[in-house]
Amino acid sequence: MRTLVDQLEPIARPGGKGRVLMFLGASRNAGTSTIAREFARTAAPRSRRGVWLFDMDFARNGQAKALCPPDSKAFDASFGRPPFWYAQPDASRARLVAKPAGRHLYVTEFQRARGAIERLEFGHSPTYWKAVRGSIDLAVIDAPGAGRAILPLVGDTDGVILVADDQHWSERAIEARREAIERRGGVVAGIVCNRARPIRQAA
Repeated sequence: MRTLVDQLEPIARPGGKGRVLMFLGASRNAGTSTIAREFARTAAPRSRRGVWLFDMDFARNGQAKALCPPDSKAFDASFGRPPFWYAQPDASRARLVAKPAGRHLYVTEFQRARGAIERLEFGHSPTYWKAVRGSIDLAVIDAPGAGRAILPLVGDTDGVILVADDQHWSERAIEARREAIERRGGVVAGIVCNRARPIRQAA
């Protein structure tokens, strides 16, 4: 994971601005959340302004549950900009917060009142992510699954890293995902082959 962090360093924007990187599953159950979490945890100690792990599973908030104590203090994650998500019928009863999860590491959690949200969508929000880059060193977006709901965000990132399961490798699925990302203005920075089996050396 340290090697991966080092290899992605050139994606950083000039002028000291932070980076926004998305980890996106090429298929369901590829282990995207684990890869994104460990990438953020590895990068955080070497950061100065902090690393934020954005959990796009708003229904479960799995990253916050895994990394943050129940009584963690919550910080506003709006950065003073319009959000990248849209909720109906009552967006005023929902918010995105960040909680400390270690040295220089924060994890987002989507909070909403019971019954407040019937429909939620992700959208293009360059002003939001510009504010993120100006405030922190690295945003790691955990986008598991193989649906298209997350695709409106890819054009706002500095790079998308696809996560594929070696046990269910599909060149067709990976190529389709890459094409979908590029159609939305995103850039595929690489592919992580998760659960890869070691190569046996010939005797």
